Amino acid sequence: MATDSHQPIISTTGLKKYYESSDSILDRLLNSTEKVKAVDDVDISIERGETYGIVGESGSGKSTLGETVLNLQNKTGGTIEFKGEDISEFSPNEIKEFRRNAQIILQDPYEALNPRQTIYEIVSEPLRNYHDYPKQELEEQVSGVLDDVGLSPPRAFFETYPDQLSGGQRQRVNIARAIILKPDFLVADEPLSMLDVSVQGGLIKLLEKLKREYGFALMYISHNLTVVRMVSDTIGVMYMGRIVEEGETNQIIRDAKHPYTRALTNSIPTLDGNRDRVTLPEENSDNEEIFGCKFHPRCPKKMDICEREKPSLEQTNGRNVACYLHHSKSIE
Repeated sequence: MATDSHQPIISTTGLKKYYESSDSILDRLLNSTEKVKAVDDVDISIERGETYGIVGESGSGKSTLGETVLNLQNKTGGTIEFKGEDISEFSPNEIKEFRRNAQIILQDPYEALNPRQTIYEIVSEPLRNYHDYPKQELEEQVSGVLDDVGLSPPRAFFETYPDQLSGGQRQRVNIARAIILKPDFLVADEPLSMLDVSVQGGLIKLLEKLKREYGFALMYISHNLTVVRMVSDTIGVMYMGRIVEEGETNQIIRDAKHPYTRALTNSIPTLDGNRDRVTLPEENSDNEEIFGCKFHPRCPKKMDICEREKPSLEQTNGRNVACYLHHSKSIE
């Protein structure tokens, strides 16, 4: 497996993940089922130590993208490269090594932890799967990572069960399990959404601290642009399976280009309350294929071309935008 430090940790080209929208046996036999394009031709690149935030409404394909990049779901098309190498060409041993190096923090800390296992058993499991450490070494490493995630004194948690912990503590255990193998790449899938606001700030600071200390690249997935703004170096705005705008975080927040991004950024609360709110029509929910730009049925600035031609993600003013309002050439 390549270790070229100049290569992105993770990158995708034309990544697709489609689902069948019908469970009808007749539809499948006639090959007439509609495709749900959860991830539709996505290109991303994440560098070592970078936090790449994925933001969008529920159902935009964010979680599916994260799971597909981790090879937890089989892609429909495109490529996924880890340190410059196509993971579809990995041997079984290389796939095992990839799984060690690419971990996930799941959304629900209540469902993610086995209630019948102690915290020691949960956190030490990845180590036991990959290494034949003696008991003392296992205990030292578990103790160290629990301390790193703010569960102190760490050995006091060894014989504790998940139902004895608060939601915030459970998510810290979830994070400890994800980082104990010292991965190069971590996906955090809505890790704060099930937690009280009072504990979210502490976990945001914890992730920032761990990223500095462990050096992993992070894909942070959330519907909450306020949180994504706080943690991300780069933001990718996702709508119906596609990245519609991508760029440096402050640039996106200050001067969003895509009408969908502008609607998201204008929903961020401000101290003075002076926001030029953008109200969008409801998203199409009948699973019908949308031709051209997928956002055009809701877009307040749509043009004729938007209904005919799908805009590509093109660079403009230092960021990438999939919108004819900002393309250098438009087909009229």
